[in-house]
Amino acid sequence: ERKSVRRLSSQRLLLPASLLAFPTMSASSPAVLASADGAAAPAPLGFAASASQAWQSASVSMSDPLVQQQALEGATLRAAAAFAAYPIDVLKTQVQAGHPRYCNLRAAPKLFADYKMTVFRGYPGVGANSFLMGAMMFGGYRFFDNFWRLQGVPDYWRPAVAGASIGAICGLTAAPLEQVKTVMALQESWLKEGRINQRIFSSVGHGAWASSFKLKFYAAAPLMCRTALFDCQLFFYNSRLRDYLDKEGHNYSQNSKLFIGTFGFMFAGLLGATINYPFDLVKGRMMAEAYMVQTGQVPKSSMFGTFSRVLRESGAIGLFRGLPTRSALHAMVWCVVGVGREACERSGIRDGAKKRSAEKGHNQKLTA
Repeated sequence: ERKSVRRLSSQRLLLPASLLAFPTMSASSPAVLASADGAAAPAPLGFAASASQAWQSASVSMSDPLVQQQALEGATLRAAAAFAAYPIDVLKTQVQAGHPRYCNLRAAPKLFADYKMTVFRGYPGVGANSFLMGAMMFGGYRFFDNFWRLQGVPDYWRPAVAGASIGAICGLTAAPLEQVKTVMALQESWLKEGRINQRIFSSVGHGAWASSFKLKFYAAAPLMCRTALFDCQLFFYNSRLRDYLDKEGHNYSQNSKLFIGTFGFMFAGLLGATINYPFDLVKGRMMAEAYMVQTGQVPKSSMFGTFSRVLRESGAIGLFRGLPTRSALHAMVWCVVGVGREACERSGIRDGAKKRSAEKGHNQKLTA
């Protein structure tokens, strides 16, 4: 009898899909282990099986016209928000690089006066990255949400794990254009100061084509850490906010829910941007020196080397140099995105997508 129990406990059994409590999963069922007392306990699938099943489920989810509509909205809103906040982004780059004239948020009028319209010269890189990452987040988050569900990650923590996973990939994808944007943000002041004789990149397209692989990915590591940590927190905080509004939303008026949803989303972004700021500072420092490293004017540094140098020169407080500038940047970005999301919902722009989604039998309650 004990031998038969041991054999039973070592076998993998498949449950029918109808018994699974995961509505967003595909029809394929995860394996479970049968325990000695007869209870069925879920067992994580292997990497390849989980990835295949998560991909299928994400593909089904992304075929929903409403999800596609929201993905397009999210990508467009992020690109528009990045444009509105781009001059502050250029100032943040200068602050992190340690420029003596553009040293804090109060220097914004000086930078605008000096740069004039050239301040937007590097925006196409940020706009393209914002649109790309906004689009990637929808499908990517769904893939990792299903993948980590199959690996047994609890519902409470899974938004954080899935957010960190897609955030790291987005950071790697964004590195080349982010590097080009940084050089273009700094080259105007370098030109005025005589550090260079002509602009390094005449446009974002020129920079993306002409820059070397090493230059493009010189600061990829801190950028990946920054975006992974940021999206980990953003998805986690947002899921907790959604859960709260689902349970307690009947106690609030529509306008109150709009306020809580929009500014709660913005606050989540600000909190995430504050916690991960040391990685953003190191990323900014490394990207600011990347061109000089490639031309042999300054020695090469790693992420850990740059962390050490900042701590050695300025102490722990130095890791937060320029934080008010980034906070202002994110307040603008997430306010535009948050208000834009509510405007899309209330304006009826999604009605056609909702109708097509219902006709295809998709669930109207989105999870991401």
